Amino acid sequence: MIKFGLMTKRKTRRGSPLHITPSFELFSNSKQLVLDNRWVFGPLLAIQLLFIINTWLTNHSTLHGGGRWRYDLTNHSGGWLSTGLPNYSWGLFLSLSLTAIIMIVISVVTQILLQQAQLDSAEGKSPHFGRLWQTAEELGWRMVGLYILITLYVLVGLILLIIPGLIMLRRYYLAPYVLLDKKCGIKEAMEESARISKPYSGYIWGVIGVMFLISLLNVIPLIGGLAAFIVGSLYTVAPALRYQELKKIHA
Repeated sequence: MIKFGLMTKRKTRRGSPLHITPSFELFSNSKQLVLDNRWVFGPLLAIQLLFIINTWLTNHSTLHGGGRWRYDLTNHSGGWLSTGLPNYSWGLFLSLSLTAIIMIVISVVTQILLQQAQLDSAEGKSPHFGRLWQTAEELGWRMVGLYILITLYVLVGLILLIIPGLIMLRRYYLAPYVLLDKKCGIKEAMEESARISKPYSGYIWGVIGVMFLISLLNVIPLIGGLAAFIVGSLYTVAPALRYQELKKIHA
C-alpha cells in the first residue's frame, strides 16, 4: 500500500523511529536548520543564485512569449526537482567554452558541498566548510558519476515511456545522500536508495511534489523567480531529512 507523504493517516507517535513526517511539515524543520546554519548555507545558496541569475540574463528564448525575464520552470528551478546535476549545468555544458567548463566545475562542487551540508544538518551536526571540502575531495568524482548516471537513467526513461523515468527518479532520489553517508560505491548507493525508498515511495513523491509546487512560484511576474528560490532554499534540507527517517526505519 502506497503511503503518501503530502497527507498521511499514519498513526505512529512523533517520537517513534517509525514516524514519517508529512512532506509539508518538513518545511518548518528544514527552514530552522537552514537558518541555524546560515553561515554555511548562505554562501552556497548565493552561488546557486548567481548561476540562476546568469541564466535569466542570457535567456533569449521566446518559448513563453519572449523576453529575457520570462521564467522557465525547468531551467530556473535551481536543481531542486532532481538530485542530479543542477539544471543550469546542462546548458553550460552544451556551450563547450572554457568559461562554461569552469562554471560547471564550480556548480557541481557547490552541489556536493550543499548536499553534504544538508546531510550534516539532518543528522543534527553543525556543517562547516572544512568538512564539506574534505568530502568534495574524497567523493567528488564518485558523486559526479552518480549525478550523471541518475540523470541518464531518468532522461532515458522519460524519453521512452515517461513512467519508467518517474520510477527511476523515485528509486534513486536519495542515492547522493546514501553515497555521502556511507561513502560507498555508485552502484551500492543506487541500490540502497531503491531499497529504502520502495516501501515508502509516496513519501518520496511527497517531497518532490512540494518542490514542484514551490517551482510554480516562477510564473509570478517579476518576483516569482526570487520567491521560488527563497522558499526552495528554506526547503532544501527536506530530502536529507527524509533520508534520515527512512534510514532509521530500515536500520
